[in-house]
Amino acid sequence: MPISRTKNLQHKAYIPSSARENQYLMAKIALTDGLIKQYQPLIDNTSETPFEKLYQHLANKFFAVNDKFALESTQFIANDKFARVRFSPEKFTAQTKQQVLFLYNPKYHTSRNTFFNGATKAKKITLIFLANGDDIRGQSAKFHQVVIKALEAFGKETEIPTEQIRVSDHQHLTYDLFAKNKGVEGSQAHKFRPIADRYMADQQTLSAQARALTYAVVDFPINRRVRALTNLDENPQERYNPLYNLIADAFIGAAKNQNLNNGAVVANGLVPIVRSGEDENVVTSGELLMLSYNPLHTSCGYTCKWNSAKLVDSVQLIFVASEQDKTSHGYGKFVNEIEQALHTFAQKLDIVGEQEEMMVRLHQHVGFYLK
Repeated sequence: MPISRTKNLQHKAYIPSSARENQYLMAKIALTDGLIKQYQPLIDNTSETPFEKLYQHLANKFFAVNDKFALESTQFIANDKFARVRFSPEKFTAQTKQQVLFLYNPKYHTSRNTFFNGATKAKKITLIFLANGDDIRGQSAKFHQVVIKALEAFGKETEIPTEQIRVSDHQHLTYDLFAKNKGVEGSQAHKFRPIADRYMADQQTLSAQARALTYAVVDFPINRRVRALTNLDENPQERYNPLYNLIADAFIGAAKNQNLNNGAVVANGLVPIVRSGEDENVVTSGELLMLSYNPLHTSCGYTCKWNSAKLVDSVQLIFVASEQDKTSHGYGKFVNEIEQALHTFAQKLDIVGEQEEMMVRLHQHVGFYLK
């Protein structure tokens, strides 16, 4: 095989044909004093739910605009809860104290809902646009373009300046690392080009100020076989420390062997939220663990967060790409290195691919303010 052909293959990642696709756009609008003043006639301070009419008015405007642009699945949130979107064969929406979780299959499920409490003033309004169809990644630029037009129309309808609307475009590919072991045939080839590059090929140009982040979250279940790999510590407060140390050492060692130097191990029951930031920060916020990474920093190291006294159902293993991990082709080589690291990790822990699974969710997202 020619060397050029071999090098080209290194920049393509081949993931199982059973991989599941998601895309959603999230727009955030701060509920500022200026916006409250603008809509003062809709706020009834004598009512137990003074903001009910305001939220309903904005939601009605939002859904009316969505109808004009034939957007099927959209959500209006004004309760300051963090929105998460995942693929699921069954449609389901769940709320916790801090989160709204949307589970759906883009090919079959549509939904339109409001989530607000008229008794309280939210810090911000969050608008969610869920992609629908059976070629989510291939149609992602078109969907992005339609959503941006809808947001511009919503800003005009509500007299909210578009430069106050922060937009983020999130795209996932999710698959079992051991799909082939379970009989799944066929694969998909991806170069994992940055979103801005993919969109440019479809004549969609993103803002020069857009900030992008690429990362992977791997769900590693803790079953009886894994629990038996170490002895429990006699100290109840340190009971699972040997197990978590074993997992962390195996994971970080395998990752560093592939020159993957940014990531985390999370085993405390919290939901890790990975975001782009100027500096690396780890902040616990109730149910959420906020992890900030600057892609310009090439070696942030690995953060380990676990509760030694608590056994979790699964450990979250996180890889975050830096600019160094992006080649002229994209992030395909980075994804291949992740897979190699995970297979090494699996061998160290004697994982049985035919019977156990490790779900890999590859994330690409980009954020910017509308102009």
